[in-house]
Amino acid sequence: MSVALEPGWPQSIGEAFAHIGTVKAPSVDDLKIMVLVEAASETLYRATAEGTDRADVIELLHHNGREEMKHAQRASQAVALLGGGEFPPPLADENPYLAAGKFPFAPVTPEGLRKLAQGEFGGEALYEGWAASLDNAEAATLLRLNGKEETDHGNRLLQAAALLEG
Repeated sequence: MSVALEPGWPQSIGEAFAHIGTVKAPSVDDLKIMVLVEAASETLYRATAEGTDRADVIELLHHNGREEMKHAQRASQAVALLGGGEFPPPLADENPYLAAGKFPFAPVTPEGLRKLAQGEFGGEALYEGWAASLDNAEAATLLRLNGKEETDHGNRLLQAAALLEG
């Protein structure tokens, strides 16, 4: 069963990414949106991997995707800790931010991977800011773990770019 987007929530993944980038102190709804975005990001990384035939690059992209789902699970735990009830990460076919179906992919390029890496590096600061705004230490710890892994994602993307250039 698909997750329904609440009134006032971003209606597309692009809108959701833009919204998240503006949030300084997340509400429970913001964290629920993040659950959906992080869960969708696993699929987005898999779609990106379809743009190359390099097994080493594909594995780096898939690794990032698997960790995105872990981020969704941690954000879901934070929702519960903050009194928002159960909000488990949806499967890809139940995620409203993937409702458009198959995402078009383009050939993976070093430039594109470096650009994506910059977004991932920004994720650490975003999660740190969110964690610092929370009164719940356990929820803050979960968000900080996500932030550290966002930096790992960026580093993997830079590694993938270097592999393509090598």
